[in-house]
Amino acid sequence: MYYYLDTHQKPTGPFTHEELRSLLQKGVIFPDTLIAQKGANTWKKYSEVFPGEAACSDDLPPIPDEMKKAAHPAGHCPKCGAEILTERDELPLRCPTCQFPLRPESSTNVASCLRHSFVQYASIRGRARRAEFLWFVLLYMITLGVVSQCLPGLYDLASLLLIIPAITLSVRRMHDTGRSGWCIAVPLLLQIAGVVICFAGGISTIIYVLRSADQVAPPMGAMLSPLLIVGLATCVAGLLVDLYYLIIAAFVDSQPGPNKYGPSPKYPLAKPEA
Repeated sequence: MYYYLDTHQKPTGPFTHEELRSLLQKGVIFPDTLIAQKGANTWKKYSEVFPGEAACSDDLPPIPDEMKKAAHPAGHCPKCGAEILTERDELPLRCPTCQFPLRPESSTNVASCLRHSFVQYASIRGRARRAEFLWFVLLYMITLGVVSQCLPGLYDLASLLLIIPAITLSVRRMHDTGRSGWCIAVPLLLQIAGVVICFAGGISTIIYVLRSADQVAPPMGAMLSPLLIVGLATCVAGLLVDLYYLIIAAFVDSQPGPNKYGPSPKYPLAKPEA
């Protein structure tokens, strides 16, 4: 009895020798497809296990282009050292040789992502994938929207409970892209500084108006304090920086392999050098 690795690097089978030969003739598998006998500890190409049959496969249908591009090295298993082949940038769930887990099996599952967000409720250690970040953002928006409409008295409490994991998850998402978690503090500090400057500019404008109460009404430009203009510009800058990091968190892929913040939840092994 034999197994073969499909295009997703998933063992399929078992099949008898005759059934494998029929799959070869139908174009389901190819001479380069990796197969392994039941109980074996290594995978070999079909052409290596049955060289006589592969040599008589000139009349087989051509290998699809997507399968030709599939078999590229993604790294080596950290347990047995076997080379890991994949048709996508994402590693298979387990090593085909020793079945060592290479990445979380439900890393993009909705329930798993949300559970992981709340398990690390107040933790900024480690990294978080885009899927975890996006699902939490969706939950955040839906929850606050429902609470504001149905239970407005609990809106402040719900906001307080959700803002903590929102901040810590954002920090871990920045870590996953190789950036410092302090990035998310930059727009907040800019907006706080802008509000303080606007407040100071508003006070100076009020003082100017009070002092000019007995005079001819000055032009609007003279009444506007430069501090007020600087404060508004700082607030706008904070919003733009916030949008920039939101785009990074939502669209930038994980860094392959480990970085200084921990192992990658999506690409545990660094991509091999060309």
